[in-house]
Amino acid sequence: MHKRTLTVGIALLLILLTTSSPGWAAPLMQARSVITYPTDGTTISGVVEVRGIATHPNLDFYQVRYAAGPEPTGNSQWVDFAIVDGTQVENDVLGAWDTTVIPDGEYTLALAVWGVDDSAGPYVFFVTRVIVNNAQPVASPTPSEPTATPEPMPTAVIGPTPTPVSVEQPATPTPRPSPTPRSGEVEETVTPAGGEGGRFNMPLDVSELRTAFCTGGLITVMLLSVWGFYLLAKAGVRWALRQQRTKPPSG
Repeated sequence: MHKRTLTVGIALLLILLTTSSPGWAAPLMQARSVITYPTDGTTISGVVEVRGIATHPNLDFYQVRYAAGPEPTGNSQWVDFAIVDGTQVENDVLGAWDTTVIPDGEYTLALAVWGVDDSAGPYVFFVTRVIVNNAQPVASPTPSEPTATPEPMPTAVIGPTPTPVSVEQPATPTPRPSPTPRSGEVEETVTPAGGEGGRFNMPLDVSELRTAFCTGGLITVMLLSVWGFYLLAKAGVRWALRQQRTKPPSG
């Protein structure tokens, strides 16, 4: 009877610990730096809304910049067009890029996310081979309307002997196929980078390893505490039973 009561008590204690412990709370926000539009190789013109993700558990600011050239290099001359303090962005507009003030050509975009006192930052994402074409902006294609086929002309009859007159029918144009849209938004694994002057080195992000280590340590401490409580309760029950057995019967 005592063993059954002890087992039920330990089970209730485990349920209470697992439901109320902060170690089982939702995981912390991760640092992410992603540009979802434009993507690699996109042709753009005019004022472009650059969209993407800029998050950090302790966000300081993020910056969106461009440099001439199809790929980032150590000599890239970066120009910031958006610097935003303390605002988390999740699949939304990061900033507006006015391409009418720069020459047409190939450019590289970069998004850098900075955290407060984060030695692993910034977290940088690049978009390469972005083509600016304001001289001949690309219009949104629309499907062509099919031309109706004209009805055949009547056969002309001249003189007593009917002579058929061949009438060449105009070719029926076929609608041009709509261009295949680009693939959907792609999130890439963000590699932390550090540097200054537009040169980004990308060290290993240890935030996920630190979180996993802390969670494992907390679970280990909880299990050891439950086991110690079980041994203490078991010893107490045995001592109580032993006292009842050794107690002399009352006269």
